[in-house]
Amino acid sequence: MTSLFNINVQITPTSMPDVNFPVIQYSASDSPRQWGRKHGETWREAIDELVEIRTALMLEKNPKLGPVTIPDLARQQWKFTSEYDSGLADELQGIAEGANTSVDNIVILNNYTDFRDIQIDDQGCSAAFVSRNGNTVAGQTWDMHGSAKRFVCCLLVPSESHCGDSIVFSIVGCVGMMGFNASGNMVGVNNINTDGARPGILWPVLIRKLVEASNLDEQVRLMQSARLTSGRSFLLAGRDGGSFWEVMPGLCERVAALEPGDSGHLFHTNHCLGTAAKKRETIIAQSSTTHIRYGLLERKIGEVMDFDGLYDLMNDHENYPKSICSNFQTSSQDPSITCGGAVGDLLTGKIRMWRGDPVHDDNFVRREFQI
Repeated sequence: MTSLFNINVQITPTSMPDVNFPVIQYSASDSPRQWGRKHGETWREAIDELVEIRTALMLEKNPKLGPVTIPDLARQQWKFTSEYDSGLADELQGIAEGANTSVDNIVILNNYTDFRDIQIDDQGCSAAFVSRNGNTVAGQTWDMHGSAKRFVCCLLVPSESHCGDSIVFSIVGCVGMMGFNASGNMVGVNNINTDGARPGILWPVLIRKLVEASNLDEQVRLMQSARLTSGRSFLLAGRDGGSFWEVMPGLCERVAALEPGDSGHLFHTNHCLGTAAKKRETIIAQSSTTHIRYGLLERKIGEVMDFDGLYDLMNDHENYPKSICSNFQTSSQDPSITCGGAVGDLLTGKIRMWRGDPVHDDNFVRREFQI
């Protein structure tokens, strides 16, 4: 098969063993189950280690979970996920088979941040959309527990639909955490802490569904119909506009938007902006850096005019370590660092994804795609 992706890689030397930000390319001639099996077989050792890490973190943050509760909750989430999208459930089943592990473990790997009613935040992403000066660009940092940085990857997913192929930022064993498609659409996501957590679909499954959607209306419909486990802020962006939505069980609120033809910018960190969402926000679990990063974005994003400008902003170190590219990690409130990110030009199809911090990491990896 001839790939629709042109890939260019920039890698700086690494001193610690990791998966080295691989590009996992699925074949259009294979089924989703076969995609998953090859994925799981190739990265079996890393997936096993990541399951162990995420299970331990989950139990540390919510000791009420245990050997009886975890499998029960995992099976409930699997049930809702399978009913929501059988194809992505097949891909996850294949990953479990290829990695020689249980579906419960793959549920934990994909959904551990939503698995429990968390009491501290461990994702502090910053997301942005800019449309002006003849350019339309979108991107985000990906901040999560520092233990995940060694496992981040890119997925190249073929599609038979008119939206075209997709490029997805992920971790090995997971079906996706943010991404772009060939039709010029981008989906980003931030964690927000809200009440009402319940068993629901795996949020990476919703990300893949949204990335593969053909337009904003379809994305909104898919988002509104999904049974989410806990709170998320979604960036839905395309060539004709973009919007941020704060979504949680029982609520889906649009909090910012640029309509077709509008010039300007949108951005979000990890606190609620919507009137209804604020009433359900759990302040005690809020990232200590969210307002700091929001203030930095608010002051700086007006200067972003193009792809390189947004990339520079996503890697900005003003007020380090509590910066947009954040490396503030403690054992209590903020166990997250910037593990990577992505930006894309929605008009030209130029995509850049990276692992780590280009300034403070000696194992930084950057990959360029043209879709």
